Amino acid sequence: MSQSQVGADGFSLAALTQRELADLQSARAGRPVPVAGTAVTPIDYDWGSPATAGLWRVDLRELPDQQVQFASFFVKLLRHPRLWPALSVLPEESRLAFVRNFPWRFELDMYECGLAEALPPGMRMPVLHTVRHSDADHVALWFEYIEQEPGRWGLADYRRAAYLLGRMAARRRDGAALNERLPAVCRVGLPGESLRFYFRSRLIEGALPALRDPALWHHPSIEQALRHVADRTLPADMLELADRLPAMLDLLAGLPQTHAHGDASPQNLLRPAGEPGTLVVIDWGFGDLLPIGFDLGQLLVGLAHAGETDPGELPAIDAAIMPGYLGGLADEGYEVNPRLVRAGYLGGLAVRSALCALPLERLSQPAHTDEELELFAARLRLTRGMVDLADEVEPGVLARTPAGR
Repeated sequence: MSQSQVGADGFSLAALTQRELADLQSARAGRPVPVAGTAVTPIDYDWGSPATAGLWRVDLRELPDQQVQFASFFVKLLRHPRLWPALSVLPEESRLAFVRNFPWRFELDMYECGLAEALPPGMRMPVLHTVRHSDADHVALWFEYIEQEPGRWGLADYRRAAYLLGRMAARRRDGAALNERLPAVCRVGLPGESLRFYFRSRLIEGALPALRDPALWHHPSIEQALRHVADRTLPADMLELADRLPAMLDLLAGLPQTHAHGDASPQNLLRPAGEPGTLVVIDWGFGDLLPIGFDLGQLLVGLAHAGETDPGELPAIDAAIMPGYLGGLADEGYEVNPRLVRAGYLGGLAVRSALCALPLERLSQPAHTDEELELFAARLRLTRGMVDLADEVEPGVLARTPAGR
């Protein structure tokens, strides 16, 4: 589900005055620039994002009647999690801790800590032009608007992204001096603590009770989709994986650790027009240490989860990103056994995504359409691909595998 209902009304919390807009654009242009026309366009976004209160494209014009804008900005309004509309879906005993601990200003923190200097050549963050502290519960970020290269991601794009993610992981590995710049939330707790929190909140308290309920698998939409994909054993295989996840979390915590992106789907790795080979990184995810290889999981499945890539393409993508990531590590002089990298990659994918891909929220809707069938069938095929990849994670890989090559 997406939302843009905050629209122009919500934009008042993010808006700059006409004078502030003119000063902003004059500073960018290096000359006085009057701003007489402004067009604000709401952008749909995932309603489940606790910190995102609104997204807009803002186009400026020098004259009110100009049809062509001379500058565009991407504006993101962050909010305190106590204002999150979906807060009520959390168990009551979890809400206070969530509101107290959720790092809702994390995106701004990642700019203020100077992280951009740690990114490898070919990877950058969007220019953050200005910040508006609207009130105690809202912060508006005015970014450059990234016009993206048209067309689908190809295997070369995946390979390039994996290579850059590998270089970034090597630069930000556990113990690297530059990690001292990171926000405090990134440097407290034990390795894998955020993954364990995710497991408890998203799976133990969220998805798993539904998946363990036999009634779910007899829902007409689920039954029909399972027949469509001819995979009657998937429910049992998912529950078997669920039973293995606590041990998998222990394994992941014992792997070499790095500060990764945390949500490195292609949707968060933009390909800017006119900058071939460059990726613009947005929407940083988990902030603390994560197992080596973790970012490859979302790189693999992000577009399939969004319905923009067929799950049948995952094997080819997997074959491209694994060597790309290893090449990035090697070019930064970070020697890690590929078996450990793959354990971090596939184990992280299992915890993060393998049991959360089914759109269970759609089951409360009365209509069962062909579109719904196709959605559930695609998500079941995606889930099957992730469950099968999780079977590659060797329980004893740490004991049998040296850290280096």
